[in-house]
Amino acid sequence: ITHSFQEMERILEMCNIRITSLVSKNNSITVKKVIQGIIEGKDSPEELACFVHGRIINSKKEKVRLTLGGFITEHHRFNLNLVWQQYKLYEEQLIKVEKEMSQICHKYYKDEIKLLQTIPGIKKQSAMQLIAETGNNMSAFENSGKITGWAGLRPKNDESAGKFKSTSITKGNKYLRRILVQCAWAASRTKGSYYKSKFEQLCIRKSRKKALIAIARKLLTVTWNILKEKQEYNPILEPVLSPEKIKNKMNYHTKEIQKLKQLGYSIS
Repeated sequence: ITHSFQEMERILEMCNIRITSLVSKNNSITVKKVIQGIIEGKDSPEELACFVHGRIINSKKEKVRLTLGGFITEHHRFNLNLVWQQYKLYEEQLIKVEKEMSQICHKYYKDEIKLLQTIPGIKKQSAMQLIAETGNNMSAFENSGKITGWAGLRPKNDESAGKFKSTSITKGNKYLRRILVQCAWAASRTKGSYYKSKFEQLCIRKSRKKALIAIARKLLTVTWNILKEKQEYNPILEPVLSPEKIKNKMNYHTKEIQKLKQLGYSIS
């Protein structure tokens, strides 16, 4: 489906139509309506502007007119129609595949799907994909560290002479990793969840991408435990800082405040 929209975008650019530059995604409703309008025979900017979302028209009226003022030939319209039919076929097949997945999971993995959906950031679609990649029998993995390594979410142990040269993640199951990263984005935006606060903490000293990988690794660890123990996700069991770690953090911040005072900053 993504390839189909990329191809349709390329054809539109050949026609000097750049409506995709005014929207957030090249498969938005506005783009779909404009493509359908062109296929039906409409080619003037005024006709095509009727398919553009009102918010875009109100804020970028002149830009909309310029981006829709292209030169469309029958050859372009024919090719665009072929790719559009390909996209509709993929869409129909995707709906059938999702329906079949849902029936299989309901028949064989009904309990596991329900358990996985108790984890923040994981819904039915993600739960089905996780089961498809890992299965429901966690005895295949000795511990949670084994499955995170198999998924390619564990940092490399690239150390030499006491120095870490690289901490990038290892290679692994790219499909499972992709699902978990998407779930991690959702979990990091779930209000009141442990993953949201943890993501914000990690972003202070890491990049957002590294913090996201860390959240994905935690989600996979929780997934392994839930499928192994056959128990629902319990937020109370999320890791809590020990008194020793709290003391170390307080000492660290105290030292940082002292450094700032030595540099002449006043701390209220």
